[in-house]
Amino acid sequence: MRVRRLQLADYRNFPRLDFSLPTGPVVIVGGNAQGKSNLLEAVYLLSAMRSPRADGDGELIRRQAAQLGETPPLARLVAEVEGHSEPLRLEMVIVARGGDLGSPPARSAGVPRANKVVRVNGVARRLADAVGQLNAVLFTAHDMDVIDGPPSLRRRYLDITISQVDGGYLRALQRYAKVLLQRNHLLKRVQEGSASREELAFWSQELVREGSHIIRARAQTVATLGPLAAAAHATLTEGQEELELVYQPQLGGAVDGLRAASLSQDELAAAFAQVVGRWGEREIGAGVSLVGPHRDDLLFHLNGISAATFASRAQQRTVALALRLAEARYLLERRGESPVLLLDDVLSELDGRRRAAVLAAIADYEQVLVTATDVDHFLADFLKGATLFQVAGGSLEAKAGASGAETGEASSGTPSL
Repeated sequence: MRVRRLQLADYRNFPRLDFSLPTGPVVIVGGNAQGKSNLLEAVYLLSAMRSPRADGDGELIRRQAAQLGETPPLARLVAEVEGHSEPLRLEMVIVARGGDLGSPPARSAGVPRANKVVRVNGVARRLADAVGQLNAVLFTAHDMDVIDGPPSLRRRYLDITISQVDGGYLRALQRYAKVLLQRNHLLKRVQEGSASREELAFWSQELVREGSHIIRARAQTVATLGPLAAAAHATLTEGQEELELVYQPQLGGAVDGLRAASLSQDELAAAFAQVVGRWGEREIGAGVSLVGPHRDDLLFHLNGISAATFASRAQQRTVALALRLAEARYLLERRGESPVLLLDDVLSELDGRRRAAVLAAIADYEQVLVTATDVDHFLADFLKGATLFQVAGGSLEAKAGASGAETGEASSGTPSL
């Protein structure tokens, strides 16, 4: 799978961009805050339908868009994708909510609010149905937060990865979120004496039904990802360090990640229901749901100890990269075609040996976009087969050796969106 053409309008710091991507590795070079990360984010946004770093969709609209005469301000992204099946055209329009020309859009907690509209081959689709039409894997420096940050980041990682290959999982997540909200509200009312315990039965049953689907999918995915990540990590470290992924479902200790992966849906639901029954009084006392996939975690062990607690920054970066390489292999195995690899400043803070290992690991993928502040960190052999682009101030231009349709083109003229 590869993106053949990317078009942007009023996206982040890009007023207009029409980018024909060449085959082979693409190296995008530029200084800080020039737009390198924004380009990779745009491709990933059309894959996952959500930004990995924006607090709100309104952030994605170029600040100066309101001065161009559009009411309300909007950003537009289009990708033409080639894969094993028929060509794919993905289009996303991000429209600011509220606000007149020249005045700021509506904001929530300091973040501009916006709506997203998505079309697949010209047909309007729900966001959930458009997820995974384009498969992409994005590595950024923020991935290290997945290793040592709060559990919510690791659950989010699993949710996005699984949703790219399993639409039923994404729908179960959406239903679970609604059930959890209703159940927590009812638990609070039972705690206050304004509702009876009997009213919890229905919402507990729904929690178990949707939650067991999520837990089983996570357990089976980690069971597949774990060996892939361990193999990738062994390659990056020349076998000097051993990585293990441990999934921890929050089922009161009744079922661990390994057992959850081996149970049938009905068996897991029965175990979950028993836990919910045992924890009923504690949940009423707390006024919230204490067990379920909303409290799951994913742990990373390096040579048998916690990578979050004891690994150095370089080691954590290597673990995070191994996880992304495992994700790419997982998507390849599940979808039967190579995902687009998006590597943002992947080589910084790595020694020469690990840089060489990273470049070797990504060499077999059909399309790789990698950013850097300069080309010094790349091996000469890698650069020989790559196409170089320079980005500065929201403008992209091909460097020496990159010209015409065969090697790729970048234009800042108005794209035919």
